Amino acid sequence: MLTLLAVIAAAAAGGYVVTCAIFPAPILPRSIAVPALRGSPADSALGWLGRLGLRGKLADTVADPLTPAGTVAWQSPAAETLLPQGALVRIGVSGGAPLVSVPDVTDLDPALARQVIEAAGLQFGKIDTVRNDADLGTVLATVPPAGATARPGDPIRITVSSGAPSVPVPDLVGLTVVAARERLALAGLRVGALEQRFEGKPGTVLAQKPAPGELVTKESGVSLTISGTLP
Repeated sequence: MLTLLAVIAAAAAGGYVVTCAIFPAPILPRSIAVPALRGSPADSALGWLGRLGLRGKLADTVADPLTPAGTVAWQSPAAETLLPQGALVRIGVSGGAPLVSVPDVTDLDPALARQVIEAAGLQFGKIDTVRNDADLGTVLATVPPAGATARPGDPIRITVSSGAPSVPVPDLVGLTVVAARERLALAGLRVGALEQRFEGKPGTVLAQKPAPGELVTKESGVSLTISGTLP
């Protein structure tokens, strides 16, 4: 019996030697430690896994403020896990920081608008000014508009009112009061204080203030001096 066992053992040993000679690679699969991939470019991570004898697979894309877009945000199994050759390692790719909503800062002054924009994780950008009926210094709009999404740190441009548009005062001297009132209305102005003077053609405008051609804001009043009885 012992002789038979010895013969079997010798045959097995001989077979192993012959097998090793023919196939130098180990018969049993070797264990491979999974590398730490987080923060590496996704393509580089896949190449790294392939060189180690593992298979990499892109699983999904996730928002991650701590890793740049296009790099590995997570991996499974975790780093240092021992796997057999050819095992699968799944990786998630970072899409960068999550998007944030642009806050509504209309009707605020620029200083308060800056605080709100920066509190949202965005950057206060350039200021544009336009003539508008809103009070001087009032925020009218943002670019991107309120409610749109932006990446943290993106600049938000604001448009601010520089006050009501200026219009030239029309020439009213010689017109009747009714005609003067109509011409002012067409210019976006109105009749202001009236003064009576008994000279010239009755019912006509003798003088005005501001003078013709002066720039005033819309809805401003123009004072008139009227010949004869006040209407």
